[in-house]
Amino acid sequence: MKNKTVKGLAVSLGLITIMSIGGISAYFTDTDTQTNKFTVGKVTVDLTEPEWDKYPDKDNNGIPDQAEDLTPNKTIVKDPVITNTGINEAFIFATVEVPCRNIIVANADGTRKPAALTDLYSYTVNPGWVKMGTYDVRDGSGVIAHRYLYAYAASNVCTALEAGKATTPIFSEVTTANAIEGQGLEQQKFEMPIHAYAIQTSDLNGGKTAPADVWTVYTNQNSITEKYN
Repeated sequence: MKNKTVKGLAVSLGLITIMSIGGISAYFTDTDTQTNKFTVGKVTVDLTEPEWDKYPDKDNNGIPDQAEDLTPNKTIVKDPVITNTGINEAFIFATVEVPCRNIIVANADGTRKPAALTDLYSYTVNPGWVKMGTYDVRDGSGVIAHRYLYAYAASNVCTALEAGKATTPIFSEVTTANAIEGQGLEQQKFEMPIHAYAIQTSDLNGGKTAPADVWTVYTNQNSITEKYN
């Protein structure tokens, strides 16, 4: 290994000497490479219900005690909040699916309304959220739920949610329909799924910020075919 090292060094010196003595004209040149480094951002969100989660589930059936054996016109706490747990700012959307049935409900004074397709739960949307539309969820019997689409927005401009920040709750409580008894609702288990969606705010198809435009970009990329009216 030592001899090979010395020989290699000698050859190198010889080449330099020949170039100098021979007077060969040459240009000093140089090249360098700068590898620009980039990191890929990340858009992720968490959907939580801080106040709802405080209620106990003593029988461990996955349903907080406050949500069991509900009476008509009962109001309970439910507060879906979306937190940006990623790196980049994000525009936020959410869907709330409310089960519905063709039932008779009563007015506050006890008088009955005609049977109609009625949401089994109602709520008031909090400021900071804008309703975009409704989608009818169907099975073989017809419409069984209404799926409502909301944008975290002010008027017609989506609100950018910074990393580490949370939205206001979509709503803070829900109220059960004032349904007349004996319509097959008793002892039934109903679900109210909520889904959160997020998309980057920067370089979004020419700077789109209107909820309808941003949602279109999201649905196109994720092959969502539901049409909200």
